[in-house]
Amino acid sequence: MERRQVILVAFYNKKALGVRYLEAALEGVGYQVTTIFYKDFNSVRPRPSTRREAEMFLQVVREKQPVLVGLSVMSSMYLDTVYQLMDGLVREQIAPLVCGGAYATMFPEKLLERGADFVLRSDGERAICWLADALRLGSDWRSIPSLCWREEGEIRQNEIGDLLSDVNGYGIPVVNSAGACFIDHDAIVWGDPQRNTRSYEVIASRGCPFTCSYCCCVNLRRLLPQGIPGVRTWSVNSVIDELREARRHCKKIVFVHFYDEIFPNLPGWVDEFAEKYEKYIHLPFTIWSHPKMVELEMLKKLKRVGLTEVIMGIQSGSERVRREVFHRYETQEDILRAISAIQEAGVFWGSFDLMLQHPFETIEDLKESYRLVQKFPGRYELQLHGLNFLPGTDIVHMAIQQGYYTPAELDRIMYAPMEEQFGAYWKREVSQESQLWYEMIYCWQFACFRSRLRRWESCPESHAREIHGAYRQAERLARLRYIWKKGNVVFRRIVMERPGRRT
Repeated sequence: MERRQVILVAFYNKKALGVRYLEAALEGVGYQVTTIFYKDFNSVRPRPSTRREAEMFLQVVREKQPVLVGLSVMSSMYLDTVYQLMDGLVREQIAPLVCGGAYATMFPEKLLERGADFVLRSDGERAICWLADALRLGSDWRSIPSLCWREEGEIRQNEIGDLLSDVNGYGIPVVNSAGACFIDHDAIVWGDPQRNTRSYEVIASRGCPFTCSYCCCVNLRRLLPQGIPGVRTWSVNSVIDELREARRHCKKIVFVHFYDEIFPNLPGWVDEFAEKYEKYIHLPFTIWSHPKMVELEMLKKLKRVGLTEVIMGIQSGSERVRREVFHRYETQEDILRAISAIQEAGVFWGSFDLMLQHPFETIEDLKESYRLVQKFPGRYELQLHGLNFLPGTDIVHMAIQQGYYTPAELDRIMYAPMEEQFGAYWKREVSQESQLWYEMIYCWQFACFRSRLRRWESCPESHAREIHGAYRQAERLARLRYIWKKGNVVFRRIVMERPGRRT
């Protein structure tokens, strides 16, 4: 019997949209796909893969005898887990091993040297189908666009190609993966873990128009062939079709999270989206935006049909850090205008990210972040975290050029075990003065601390004990606020389901 079985693997992501697009493409040309969702995501207490889990994975591969095994390698943060599975596959030689994803696109040689048979760069929907056919039929695969492989001790790379300018041609991702399983906690559970989700993740666009130095999106965009736009947007009909599928298969959905780098704001797109979202979906939803992309009228239209939260990266209150280090060119006025627009539109919640306590930042930069946060109007949430150096980002070269790290030191940081990398994301070894300003920034989001903070800010070191105590209280308040915030979303979900609903 002809083998038409393919195995795809998603790491630390039960939603894994990229893998679900590949599954849809392969099923569209007649393949049976088993998608393995390997490990769940936990940024606070990440769990490395165990030997038992790796053996469970290999057992599935042995039983299915696929044409190929495709690993989605999106990030360097879980490479230890990827390599554990790769080593097992290379050792047993069960099926050709193919890697794709953002990290694989930027560093195909690293995965090929580790034992991968092939790497597919950039969009993989068409290339993986060509490769599966070639492997199944025993035909030549060397001309497949975007394909990389090792031959005679050398790395061969075909030009990235066969990408669609109109991403609607890729269709919609598989919402309920029929042959899926989930491996975690030394157990395997058959069935798509997404079916029980309370939040459905969707992307309406692929790519980002900005050039942030800490993000790989700009360098992925630079690899696109001429004529392929840096940002490609799905039609409203495609987005709504996917969400209608999600509502059919995922009965517990409470809200929708649009995972675009920046939510689309094309002429006419938002108007059509608002009309059809209200008609067919009517669930609370969250979007990501940018200070230069926030528009009051757009937010008003989205709020009327369910927008409950805007998540926006600010990253630093220092214009110097934003411009010279992060390559972000919005002004203080742009940020405050965007936050005011979120408030004026009546959006229930605003969440704003700040990346603090990194080598490029001075105490004066931290103070500028504090002074900017003091001007934020209304109710909001601050997400404070550190800076992770990720392979393939411009900020890595900046850190080396400016003498903060040697290449070897950065390699140790970027390729450290997952627990160390996530630990560095949340906690830094910093001076007491830096930590005090960090804690004051965090506390400012809670109005109950502001009068005291004003007294302490002239000399934080003299009030260190009080500031540390307020910070611990603020963390407890944040946990309570999270529960209240989620309860509010559930309430809105119930209200939106009622006839004659108001949001």
